[in-house]
Amino acid sequence: MRVKKVTLKNFRNYEYACLELHEKRNLIIGENAQGKTNFLEAVEYVCHGKSSRAQQDLDLIRKGTDQMMVEIVFESRQGQECVSFVLTKTVGARKSYDKQIKINGLTVGSARALGGRLVCVSFKSSDLNLLRGGPKDRRDWIDDILVTLTPTHQQLLGKYQKVILQRNRLLKQFFEKGRVSVSDHEQLRVWDEQLAQLGSAIIKRRLGLLHELLPYAQRHQEHISGRRETLSGQYLFRAAEKDGGDGDEDNTLERMETKALKDLAEQEIAHILLRLMKDRRAEEIARKQSLCGPHRDDIQFLLNGEDACQFASQGQQRSLVLALKLAELERVEEVLTEPPLLLLDDVLAELDMNRQGLLMSLVKDEMQTLITTTHVTGFRAEWVEGALFLEVAGGSISAVKETQAVI
Repeated sequence: MRVKKVTLKNFRNYEYACLELHEKRNLIIGENAQGKTNFLEAVEYVCHGKSSRAQQDLDLIRKGTDQMMVEIVFESRQGQECVSFVLTKTVGARKSYDKQIKINGLTVGSARALGGRLVCVSFKSSDLNLLRGGPKDRRDWIDDILVTLTPTHQQLLGKYQKVILQRNRLLKQFFEKGRVSVSDHEQLRVWDEQLAQLGSAIIKRRLGLLHELLPYAQRHQEHISGRRETLSGQYLFRAAEKDGGDGDEDNTLERMETKALKDLAEQEIAHILLRLMKDRRAEEIARKQSLCGPHRDDIQFLLNGEDACQFASQGQQRSLVLALKLAELERVEEVLTEPPLLLLDDVLAELDMNRQGLLMSLVKDEMQTLITTTHVTGFRAEWVEGALFLEVAGGSISAVKETQAVI
């Protein structure tokens, strides 16, 4: 996959930008807060149909304007395509907007139609939240990969979220009534079964992908650590949370090895979820929320048997996250049978030559890469050789010669 042309109008701090990209290496250079990450965000927005940085799409429209547009022309094995997003603020309505998505000039109803057309894998400093962040960061990571590989996973997540909202509403009603009748239990059982059915499908997919990713990540972690560290991982069912917690902390976890879980049938996982819900029924009503299911689960990564979130040093955390992202890159490329677009947002400068070399070993000649940085000092020569240099300043981006680039 290769992006040929990017056009931005009133996107973030860009008033207008239109440029053609190099088919291989593109170095986007500039000081902080000038628009480097915004440019990558625009590309990711077309890939995923959403932004991982914006709390709402309205944040993408440049201040003082009412409409933004992102258009990308790209090539894949299916040929050349053009995808555009236009967001327009709705007149007279606060925090409302119209969204128009076009694929090759034809309007489509939702971003789901983009699934699998333009695929990217991104490395960014925020990826350290895989270890430093909470369970949601790890759930989002594996779900995002699943959506990339199997776009229908997004629909499954959407259906599950609707069940959780309805079930929580019912739990709140029971709490406010102060008692739960037989008919109430029957009504709740209907939602229990839907949660178990959809939840087990989500968990089964997560387990399958985790089982596929771990061997790649283990190999990279061994290489980075000089075979001093062994990586392992397991999926955690979450069964309770700490009193006074933020809803994402547990003191009771049901642990099963990933391989053992993977060997379970989807229906067996559903039975486990039903049992967990039954065990926590009184607590769920008291807290007015669903405490069991994939929306509360976690993935635990261990180095030499120790929880990496708790005991790994900063250097070990960086290495482990790199190993996980490299595993993601390899798996996505295998499934696509062609290289995805690779986005590196201010991460190369933080990697030593050894880690840069490991990453470079997986970047095929035909893989297009967009790299943001404030300087190229310390980069391996392979990253710079033959690259297109793009300089960003104050929301303006343009191609420059290597000798003119800010280094």
